[in-house]
Amino acid sequence: MFEIATLTHKDTLQLPVEISKRFKASDRFIVWMDGDTLHLKRMKPSPLRVVEEAPYEEPLSLDEINQIVHEVRRQRRH
Repeated sequence: MFEIATLTHKDTLQLPVEISKRFKASDRFIVWMDGDTLHLKRMKPSPLRVVEEAPYEEPLSLDEINQIVHEVRRQRRH
């Protein structure tokens, strides 16, 4: 099964509804061309981003840090 995406006059690629509803508006994609084929790959934010954005005054608990470490290790195995 395939669907049609449309390039708008504002250089925006409009995805079919059935595809776009799988993503959030803030999702980011890596884009590359291979001949006449356009590839889009969603970038998954690193779980470590939570550590970066944690307020200095409110440190993460050991349980939260442990969960983040396990998630990073799980992602690296796949």
